[in-house]
Amino acid sequence: MDLHYRREITVGSLVVVGAVLFILGTLWLSGRSIGGQPIITIRFSDVETLKSGSPVKVSGVPMGTVETIDYLEFGNVLVRASINPRVSLKQDATAMLASTGLVADAVVNLYPGTAAAALPPDAVIPGTVQGGLLSSADELSARAKEALTGISEIANKNLATELTETLQAVRRLAALYGTRETGPTGELTRTLEDLRQVRVRLDSTLNQLNLPGRVATADTLMRNLSRLSTDLASTSARFDTVLARVNRGEGTLGQLVTDTTFYARARETLRSLQEFIDDIRKHPGKLGITVRIF
Repeated sequence: MDLHYRREITVGSLVVVGAVLFILGTLWLSGRSIGGQPIITIRFSDVETLKSGSPVKVSGVPMGTVETIDYLEFGNVLVRASINPRVSLKQDATAMLASTGLVADAVVNLYPGTAAAALPPDAVIPGTVQGGLLSSADELSARAKEALTGISEIANKNLATELTETLQAVRRLAALYGTRETGPTGELTRTLEDLRQVRVRLDSTLNQLNLPGRVATADTLMRNLSRLSTDLASTSARFDTVLARVNRGEGTLGQLVTDTTFYARARETLRSLQEFIDDIRKHPGKLGITVRIF
């Protein structure tokens, strides 16, 4: 065989095998039966979240898969499911739709039955709906709604009570500030009156002090002090001149201050006078007293 055709056959075979594997994998992932398993029919009034591919369990073990769901009328839904041949169904077989997991996935729990006779091939198994997660969710939702309503009513009552208390407090505050006798307005009025009285007393005190006359007297005193300062300055200048002349030996006082001979003679005279007085004290008889009578 030509190598070119051999390659084409190989590629075609691989494509066919891949397609078959893809179809089988899709059926397996969707939960559909691959082989020729028997089909059973179950009647439900409501299938809730049941869908094609949902599991059919027997004693908790997955033994089948939901194939189709047919709506006939309200409260009448036929579910066809493939079942493992090992499951032996009896005439009293029943099914129950339940919910599992947090997302409420539906599952068909199949009870094969215990009757002696087997289930006919065209028989319809009665199915019931268990009060599962959806019912619980509805009940919880209703209870949550009631709780929220109660909380809302309590919150509204509390809010109304707080608003009432706030308005009462505002009313009392307004009444307090609006009272002229005991409120801040009265206090402010009395304070302003006291300030007015202080101003009047201050004006009266200033009038009694005769400030214009006091100012004139102060001006006169300042002028006198200015003249006295001028006179003192002139006298100080003259005294400085006299002292300068004395230091230069001018005038009698200057000669007395600068002449050392006068100082020596004065000391000699004082010493002679002291000797004379001492001699008189020692010899009082030397002092002759002459009395003449005219």
